[in-house]
Amino acid sequence: MERIAWIDISRGFLMSLVVLFHTLPPQLVADLINPAACTFFFLSGLISRDAPILFTIKKRFKQLMVPYYFMALVNLGIWILAWAISKRTELDLPVIDVVWNILLVRTALGIMPFNIIPLWFLPAVFVMEIYYIVFKRLKILTIGILAGFVSMFFFRGSLPFKIDVALAVMPYFALGKALQEKKDRISTIGWPVVVVAIAIFTSSSFLCGEVYLMEDYFGPQPLIYIVAALSGIVSIIGASRMIEKFFKIADFFSRIGRNTLFVLGYHIAAGVLVYPIFDLFGDPIEILRKFWILYWFINILVVYLAIRFLPTRVISFLSGIFPPHIKRDLNTR
Repeated sequence: MERIAWIDISRGFLMSLVVLFHTLPPQLVADLINPAACTFFFLSGLISRDAPILFTIKKRFKQLMVPYYFMALVNLGIWILAWAISKRTELDLPVIDVVWNILLVRTALGIMPFNIIPLWFLPAVFVMEIYYIVFKRLKILTIGILAGFVSMFFFRGSLPFKIDVALAVMPYFALGKALQEKKDRISTIGWPVVVVAIAIFTSSSFLCGEVYLMEDYFGPQPLIYIVAALSGIVSIIGASRMIEKFFKIADFFSRIGRNTLFVLGYHIAAGVLVYPIFDLFGDPIEILRKFWILYWFINILVVYLAIRFLPTRVISFLSGIFPPHIKRDLNTR
């Protein structure tokens, strides 16, 4: 599929916000990032292709679940190595429990190493697309969309394979699918609309309070979260249009956007490289909270440099993407 510049930029911009979310920013900043994450699901619908159901499931399993399990395995090794070297108590988790949680996609603080947790997004997208296909095949897509919105009000938890989260975010994927034929027109949204959307997004995000998308919790007033998520889609598209006018910045975010799997899988591991430096000056967590912008800059710079200078095959392999030519190369060694 031919790449669309503003979509790559949007994905890259969103991924930089995900990295920022994991660098311990103030709660007000975290509140802004959470609803914006729903734009990922919208973009997935916008660029998805229709195909027979079994073919789609097989294809998306290869594109999403294989990278999830592969990168989880790599990050498991990184966690075990970090624990063996540092013996830090926050890294002390039963390995068997961690492996079981990886298999069932049960990602939550306290039961999973922090560097593996961000991978929850991949199974959520996989299950979300299955929901969409099934609802559409049964001709009850409207009911499915309503069920997704309603579930935000009544359910909270972290069910295996993110089946709860996937249902709640499926409406944004459906919206993207509905607007597929209007991709060109979407990128030409007028600036007055974008400015209004940003104002609504900012105010509603603050009103949402603490939200935990990974755990299917949308705050005390989920309706406000829905407003924030929808206005966030327009805001992110507007931001990507503005970024597109500056070549070097656009190139930066485009590279991130074209390698979202790699960034998602390893941005926390990238931060581990500098963690010992902060450890020399006292409690690293408190220092990181104080200098969260610096921590974000280091993390995003490390993954960008990896994308920029590592061979494409290496990036693909580490991301759990195994094209036929890579498989042949591995089999001949």
